Amino acid sequence: MIETVLLIVIFVLFFFIILSYSKSNLDFVAISLLCCFIAAAITFMVVGTTIDTFILSIEWEAIIIILSMSIITKIAQDSNILEFVAVKLFKLSRGEQRIFFWLLCTITTLLAAIISDIIVVLILAPIVIRLCHFLKIRAGTYLLGMTVCINIGSIITPFSSGENIIISTAFNLNTIYFIQYYWIFSFFLLFMTIFLIDRFILRKEPKIEDRQKKFVIDLIDTDIMVKNKKMFYFNSIAIILTIILFTALPLLYLTAGVSALILVLVNRNYTKKPMSELLKDIEWEIIFFFISLYVVIKCLLEAGFQDLIALIPFGSIDPFLLSFIILIIISFISGVVANTPTALIFIPIITTLIDTGFSSVPLFFSFIIGINLGGNFIPQGAACDMMTLKIARDSGVENLNYKRLLKMGATFALVHLGISILFLLILVPIFG
Repeated sequence: MIETVLLIVIFVLFFFIILSYSKSNLDFVAISLLCCFIAAAITFMVVGTTIDTFILSIEWEAIIIILSMSIITKIAQDSNILEFVAVKLFKLSRGEQRIFFWLLCTITTLLAAIISDIIVVLILAPIVIRLCHFLKIRAGTYLLGMTVCINIGSIITPFSSGENIIISTAFNLNTIYFIQYYWIFSFFLLFMTIFLIDRFILRKEPKIEDRQKKFVIDLIDTDIMVKNKKMFYFNSIAIILTIILFTALPLLYLTAGVSALILVLVNRNYTKKPMSELLKDIEWEIIFFFISLYVVIKCLLEAGFQDLIALIPFGSIDPFLLSFIILIIISFISGVVANTPTALIFIPIITTLIDTGFSSVPLFFSFIIGINLGGNFIPQGAACDMMTLKIARDSGVENLNYKRLLKMGATFALVHLGISILFLLILVPIFG
């Protein structure tokens, strides 16, 4: 049954939540929780929904994965693993800027598939800027390559981002599923992106002087980056094993939770940090934001949102056209609206389409690709883009500003979208 007035009221509350998240001067956590309680109270009065329904509507598995991955990311950060990787890449490239650029973009993408993209930018960007300063070259193109490629990493694993975790939990998509349907596309997209930036942008940059190159290679020492070698090696091996277990075991939340707790217990011998101290560094505002969204979306469903979607005659739409429309809509929405609300509002829509008889593979592809790659259309669409800009501005990087990132980000977003549509042309005939 569709409760029209209730649907409108809850959509207004949902809009306020999105607006609060988009405005830096608003307390989005307090506003989200307030809207969540108001939506639940009104839904209870109209539909008679109990509190148990709202508690069960929260995907606790997704919350556990997000919390656990935040802890693992924090431990990786404290272990200086990312700093070591960045400096090691430069030494491996022997100062050849094109080789270094290819290695940097590739490793940035792979790291973003495992840990928070914000953490990757926070740690790698300042190191890249310092290296470029010592080499007497401009860092903007390297930072541009990182931030364009980093969103590609989000489509490699189901635990790479909050929205991926939410979608994967809702539809029971594991790491094997991502390997099967997204890896060929992801690595082709990565290769094309790096090739285009290298061919049309990096090659126009001034070359590094051989004397300066040799000086910097002799100057930097990877051993200095590692404060505690035992902790560094153990955590590196443990994180690699965790990734392998994510592939081998079906229960992502259990693997993430157990791995995080083992890392906390072992690392306490080195860092003296108990679990209570690590929990202080967790972004609890994001956790409560997700919980609020789950409850508000449940209110929408109780008000008949899914029944409303079912009234649309999807059966008369061509499967490719439908997947194409979803890809375009989600990509552009993700460019201007936070990804998490977009993911949650489209989950019941995708569910309804699958129940109608459409193949899940093209729909999931359009959903996940659109959510993760649409953020490049404007810098505000991806938090890592804005963080890169902030670091570049604070460090005085000359050749990366808002205008350049907007222009190049939108260009590559369109390129990625075009390649995604071509891939859909392959998927729909096979699975449609």
